[in-house]
Amino acid sequence: MKEWSKTRSARSLTLSVIAASVLAWGSASAGVTDADIVNDATTTGDVVSFGIGTQGQRYSPLEQVNAGNVGNLVPAWPMSYGGEKQRGQEAQPLVHDGRLFVTASYSRL
Repeated sequence: MKEWSKTRSARSLTLSVIAASVLAWGSASAGVTDADIVNDATTTGDVVSFGIGTQGQRYSPLEQVNAGNVGNLVPAWPMSYGGEKQRGQEAQPLVHDGRLFVTASYSRL
């Protein structure tokens, strides 16, 4: 009888730790909110919608890159999306909380 009780207690403790870990991880990586999407065109830290805003204007108020220096831009790092049959990048990259998300062919993220 006592052995069953110890096993049950160990399972309960394990499940409690797993549940707490999942909840902590979920709150630490909060998703995109409606406000993030609505304000996408006016905020410069994230790009959470195609075209940088719900109107798809593709305009950023940042001034670091402008008509006078855009020709000096060079790639900072390359990324391969696979071989010739992988079809490469399929959409505009999105940025949220310092993470870059890019979709590629065949539903790859």
